[in-house]
Amino acid sequence: MSAKTFVRSALIRTAAALRVDELALGLRRWLVRWGQSPSMLVIEMHETPERHEPLFRQQLEWATRHFTLVDLPTFDRLWQEYRTNPRVLSKSKPPLLFTFDDGRLSNYTVAAPVLESFGARGVFFVVPQFVQCNPREARQFYYSRIDTRQHPPSLPEEETCSMSPQQIADLSRRGHSVGNHTYSHVNLATLPESQLHHEIVDSAVQIAAWTGQPVDAFAWTFSWDSITPIAWKLIQHHHRFCFAPCPGSVDCRADSPSLIWRTEVEVVYPPSDFRFMYAGLADPLWRRKRERLRNTMGDTPRE
Repeated sequence: MSAKTFVRSALIRTAAALRVDELALGLRRWLVRWGQSPSMLVIEMHETPERHEPLFRQQLEWATRHFTLVDLPTFDRLWQEYRTNPRVLSKSKPPLLFTFDDGRLSNYTVAAPVLESFGARGVFFVVPQFVQCNPREARQFYYSRIDTRQHPPSLPEEETCSMSPQQIADLSRRGHSVGNHTYSHVNLATLPESQLHHEIVDSAVQIAAWTGQPVDAFAWTFSWDSITPIAWKLIQHHHRFCFAPCPGSVDCRADSPSLIWRTEVEVVYPPSDFRFMYAGLADPLWRRKRERLRNTMGDTPRE
């Protein structure tokens, strides 16, 4: 275990033992209710295999006690209404939006139906090149482009497959949002400028052809800094929302739809870990990174 992992685990265990997460969640609800901190939360997930469906349900059951699950249109509407009516968020628990990356088949077969059973809809960010792979190609693509941690290729085939275009269209018909996650799951910070249009714009065009709907949302791949100002400007020009893989609560007063924070929480996280993340206890550790992103992209916080 690395020193960083050890410190993180110790911090989470301590927070759980002292019930700091419960206090932080209570404070969040109070601040939202009284208009002192109009915040919303976006969760980023990846694989949701069938064997972990009970864990996903358990996490959602807990989340619904502390948050109001919303879809992307509702998330946007509440954000816009706050501009004219700051009390709009005080009427319920803090809004929570679920997003899923890569277009994995398990997101279609497990995540979407489970969300629907809670009356919710999510945002599914898909990778067109992955979607167009056959099962053998998909496995190679998964380990070379998506799961690049050099783990042994031990996952069963059904967990390295992508959704099909028909399944993506079906998600859209059922009220979920389908977003753009680049054409081939690349690091935009290392990509030649000449290839950005293909990865950002051509990708959106392909997804729209499958769903028959405009692609409003984009989420870049890999880490918080895997982006350049040029890529970000192109994303802005062709999408209404840009999601960053950088933990933080979305502040309706200061943040903009062009740079939306996402907090990674996987279905396999034990309760102490996911409560820690939902409560925002990791957010201060990422404050400087959020500021660097804003400064680099030129996204000035609003008053």
